[in-house]
Amino acid sequence: SALTDGQTGTIIVDETPFYATMGGQTADKGTITEGDNEFAVKDTIHLQGGRIGHVGVVTKGMFKVGDTVTLTVDAANRQNTGKNHSATHLLQKALRIVLGSHVEQAGSYVDAERLRFDFTHFSAMTDEEIAKVEAIVNEQIAKNLQVVTEEMSVEDAKKTGAMALFGEKYGDKVRVVQMKADGEEAFSVELCGGTHVANTGMISVFKIVSEAGIAAGVRRIEALTGNGVIEYYKKQEAMLHEAAKALKAQPAEVAEKISHLQAEVKSLQSENESLKSKLAQGSLGDVMNQVVEIKGVKLLAAKVEGVDMNGLRDLGDQLKEKLGEGVVVLAAVNGGKVNLLAMATDAAQKAGAHAGNLIKGVAAIAGGGGGGRPNMAQAGGKNPEKAQEAIDAAAGILEQQIH
Repeated sequence: SALTDGQTGTIIVDETPFYATMGGQTADKGTITEGDNEFAVKDTIHLQGGRIGHVGVVTKGMFKVGDTVTLTVDAANRQNTGKNHSATHLLQKALRIVLGSHVEQAGSYVDAERLRFDFTHFSAMTDEEIAKVEAIVNEQIAKNLQVVTEEMSVEDAKKTGAMALFGEKYGDKVRVVQMKADGEEAFSVELCGGTHVANTGMISVFKIVSEAGIAAGVRRIEALTGNGVIEYYKKQEAMLHEAAKALKAQPAEVAEKISHLQAEVKSLQSENESLKSKLAQGSLGDVMNQVVEIKGVKLLAAKVEGVDMNGLRDLGDQLKEKLGEGVVVLAAVNGGKVNLLAMATDAAQKAGAHAGNLIKGVAAIAGGGGGGRPNMAQAGGKNPEKAQEAIDAAAGILEQQIH
């Protein structure tokens, strides 16, 4: 059996330097060559019987059973994944220092681009806690701790204080990864089968980009290391420059420019509201001559154009004040809908007027519904062409209410 140019498949060899996906760490990538023949390894997996499969595609020539091949791991991918993996060990210890010893790993994922670490904790981390954890990790990176990997018996591992991860089953021999400065007690000791940097200084820098809850009592941190952090800041910088450009300002002036704009928007909004109110009054004309008396209760029922619910309430308050005592009913046609409002003063309510019931009857004519308290009620309607008819009906409904 053979794999030829362009074919996808899995190559198995007697011995491999490739790391296969395990325990949250993604696999090595790289190439397998034999003379001029080339196979690009996209993934490395554990197969049954303890064998390792190199999954990928033939990019040149062909491969057949019995070939003697050269395996080359993508060093940059391996190194960047190692940086992120070593950083998760530092992160776990930093979380235990800042949040408490209840913190345990509940899963992790590391590849060349980023790291993700899930852990047990009962509440969202504060900005201050996140900053503390980040500072501790960066401090240990700057200390250039040696990353020492040793195989030992489970008993010896327990003596080192290595943390066993979420109930995994271990054989007689375990791999212990320690991060420590010469002559000092180890900062981090964990059981781990993954690949790491030789010393923490190689991570260069660590940045937490998010912290969120993913299940009850489980939080997730996403973070970056090394070049990933530089790329992250490049993107942040590009976004800042874009925002500055949109604001026609220098990056340093962005915050100030935004607060100026907010103040401007606020003043324009209040100017807009007052103009709307003037317009609404203008479209009513001299409404006071539309006041009628129903069984001794004054009623002012009128229709206005293009006023929203807020504007309608303002207008209602002003008209009620002009009226002194009585009932105000207003209909505003606005974008194919009708907004309706009714208000009744104390004296009108004593006489039997009820704004909520009044608006119900009026709204029904304009194809809508609503209601409210005896003193103030609002409603909506779907038929703007019935707005005038609805307003005209107010007198009859009010007449039935007054005793």
